[in-house]
Amino acid sequence: MPVEHSCLTCSKTFTSANGLDCHARAKGHAANPFFCEECDVSFISNLALQSHASLTHDPYCKGCKHLFIDMAALNQHLFDSPIHNWCFDCSRDFSFPRALAQHQNSLAHKGRDFKCPFCNGMFKSPSGIAHHIESGCHKVTRHQVTAAVHNMQINPNISIKRVTGPVHPPNSTTTYIATEASFDGTKYKCFLCTRKFNTLWGLNAHLNSAAHDDEEFRCPKCQREFTLISGFVQHLESRVCGFAKPDEIGGYFANLTAWFLRLLRI
Repeated sequence: MPVEHSCLTCSKTFTSANGLDCHARAKGHAANPFFCEECDVSFISNLALQSHASLTHDPYCKGCKHLFIDMAALNQHLFDSPIHNWCFDCSRDFSFPRALAQHQNSLAHKGRDFKCPFCNGMFKSPSGIAHHIESGCHKVTRHQVTAAVHNMQINPNISIKRVTGPVHPPNSTTTYIATEASFDGTKYKCFLCTRKFNTLWGLNAHLNSAAHDDEEFRCPKCQREFTLISGFVQHLESRVCGFAKPDEIGGYFANLTAWFLRLLRI
């Protein structure tokens, strides 16, 4: 049965697969991989996707442009052929074996094993929890989260600004509200940057997101900078620079969360 196009990292849903893909690319999030490109429909599992494919589509290999007698013959071809690096869980082909291996180690193939400390929500990664909390769903703003993390004085230091005493979240924050005056004839234009949006709602969501916040955190190893702690944790999970080993990230985030909760409750 078809389901909404959803982000596996932050659980946000979209009306189209293209919208989900743009979101996932922009945020570095993971999209639901069980998706039929021909029908623009998502499914809850690979079994549901395969059932849809067998009932709706011919057993055809796009890469080889070859039609098979049934799905079993097509699957055997995808398994045996050296030109395919096929993920049978997601029904996706990859250009190289390494790309397939990276995909199989990604969030798409992980269970929801991480629990939010404020609710019963389950997530696939520590960064998913961090993004969930920063979104304000528990009446905690992203500014409170950032201030709490700065107060931890983590070693090695990840704060860009020098912290010499207690850091407090701002007493007030600026809320921008765009109006129809932002429409330039084709799209709604952000007056703080050059980005344009199809809807006024999209522009207002952008204005009140972290898009125009200062960079707050820096990776001690590669010096890459991040606006939110969720971005930094996601960077650790990606293992791009190898600052933290895979088995260390969970423990690192657990310690971060424990300190964070204590500081928020003071």
